[in-house]
Amino acid sequence: MLKKVKRAKASEIAKKMKLKPDAVARIAYSLSKKGYVDLRKIEEKYFELTKEGKEVLKKGLPEKRILSKLPLEVKKLSEKEKIAVSWALKRKWAEIKGGKIVRVVEKPPIVDEEIALRDPSRAGKKTLEILKRRKWVREKKRVDYEIEITEKGEKAKIEEEITQITPEMLITGSWRGKKFLSYSPSDKVPERYPGRFHPLTEIIEKVRRIFLELGFREARGEYIESAFWNFDALFVPQDHPAREMQDTFYVEGSAKLPEFYKNVEKVHKRFWGKWTKEEASKLLLRTHTTAVSARILTKLKPPAKIFTVDKVFRNETIDYKHLAEFHQVEGIVFSKDVSLKHLFGYLKHFFSKLGFEKIRIRPSYFPYTEPSAEIDVWFEPKKSWIELGGAGIFRREVVEPLTGYDYPVLAWGLGLERIAMLYYGLEDVRELYKSDIEWLRRREVFI
Repeated sequence: MLKKVKRAKASEIAKKMKLKPDAVARIAYSLSKKGYVDLRKIEEKYFELTKEGKEVLKKGLPEKRILSKLPLEVKKLSEKEKIAVSWALKRKWAEIKGGKIVRVVEKPPIVDEEIALRDPSRAGKKTLEILKRRKWVREKKRVDYEIEITEKGEKAKIEEEITQITPEMLITGSWRGKKFLSYSPSDKVPERYPGRFHPLTEIIEKVRRIFLELGFREARGEYIESAFWNFDALFVPQDHPAREMQDTFYVEGSAKLPEFYKNVEKVHKRFWGKWTKEEASKLLLRTHTTAVSARILTKLKPPAKIFTVDKVFRNETIDYKHLAEFHQVEGIVFSKDVSLKHLFGYLKHFFSKLGFEKIRIRPSYFPYTEPSAEIDVWFEPKKSWIELGGAGIFRREVVEPLTGYDYPVLAWGLGLERIAMLYYGLEDVRELYKSDIEWLRRREVFI
């Protein structure tokens, strides 16, 4: 083809010969190494419509659509209506009279942005800036190659070269005597974005693998739990602040308590002075996966090791390290031969497997563990320690009513999203849920 046209783009050749552009680029690169063609990389900028831009192209400008709704009271405008109205006022298609937005023009003219949405490549610089500011178009880059045949290439004889050996060629031996197309591992080719797991799914599987390799069994529980399993079974007083509405999401209905609830009632009345069945029967969205540990303990015979990775819900103020719905990594070790040093050993092993080196474990307090500790990891972007969860040994008041044993139970509950934030080098835990397609495509895969 090049002997006829002398010069062409890889995309043009690919279209004419019904090949993939990257295949043409690879062949051209190989030919350029032999001096048959000259190759020049071309980077072209172009604009494509966003989802919102496509909607505007289909339905029309928001400032034109809002005109049919006028008059409207200024105080009653929604956020979207405010934006549309501001543009209508700017274009002098509407005005404010007596606290109301009223129409000024009967039939608004066609504006540059409408024309540009049909073909952004022909839009002027000023119009494109408006479209970008309104998030209707986004700038993209396209890589192409200009291929020009050389004098050597003009004189070269066309000779078939094999690019791929097939099973049939191996069976028949037809590959013998053939010429193979050379290639270089350093050749640049267009990027490909294969399917992959979401970062959270990826780290959940890694966490599961760590515990399974340590001989733990996995347990799961329900999102809607009773206050009995979420609080009472864990020796949390019924007047504890954590049980109030500002910390816990309660739901309608009540739960049936297990037959041995009187064991728990007895302990609460002895140490806290009061306990009611009504309070314990309330339903809620579980605030920690320790509720799963409490349930599973009633079915275990020591020695046993159990872990859980699942969602929990808390009425939190959302910020860079807090979410109202998040995952927790829960673990318990039930055996008469374990102590605090074993707990720290498990935690240090877990975090070392995830690549965390700067860890500290400090004393703390939880109603259901004694002694208790909190685990922190150094967060370089914020120059501060980030708390990743709590740990300790379940109190006798928790273990005996549920199991009948007076054995230690090592326990920990860690925030998975915070671990993921540090693991992937993010500065804000909310980035895990933003679905930033560029980050999801280009982020490093950890194994």
